[in-house]
Amino acid sequence: MKGKFGTIFMRGLIAIAPIALTIALVVWLGSFLEETFSYPIKEFFGTKYYFPGLGIIVAVVVIFFVGVIFNTYLVQKFNDWTDKLFNRIPLVKTLYGAICDLMSFFKGGEKKSEKVVSMDWNGMRFVGLVTRENFNDLPAGVGEEGDVAVFIPLSYQIGGITFMVPRSAVRPIDMSVEDAMRFVITAGAPGKKGGGK
Repeated sequence: MKGKFGTIFMRGLIAIAPIALTIALVVWLGSFLEETFSYPIKEFFGTKYYFPGLGIIVAVVVIFFVGVIFNTYLVQKFNDWTDKLFNRIPLVKTLYGAICDLMSFFKGGEKKSEKVVSMDWNGMRFVGLVTRENFNDLPAGVGEEGDVAVFIPLSYQIGGITFMVPRSAVRPIDMSVEDAMRFVITAGAPGKKGGGK
């Protein structure tokens, strides 16, 4: 009976955990936005015009208009200027450049599907992401002609290992970057799209 109770309990926990965590995250984000944006409203207009949820409404409107503003020519020029400024500051340029490169990588492009590969190594196969195909701008010895840089994410954590391997060691996989990351980070566990029961 104990074993059956434990099995049923685990099934229930596995079923409810994604829903509960998603709701908890949404509630936390909503509370954070409400608290952050309601403070200036109360300070400038007083509590007379404030009602619960107004902070979230203001946050959505502000975020939307920030997106609109960032599409304008002047803001893009300002963004280019800050980009050049950050790239001149020691240490900051390393961190800033790495974050920008990572964001542009996950943004994808016309060859997005070709970034996901299967890498053969020592009789094993790894799912990885091709992050670089040219090493001309790097010191000699980092990568050879015909090599590619392959990032191998690690399961259940943020991190991974980057290998420089011959192009012949990798095979393209018809898979999006998001699906590949989800597959590796969850250790290949089947999900709703993966035929899980």
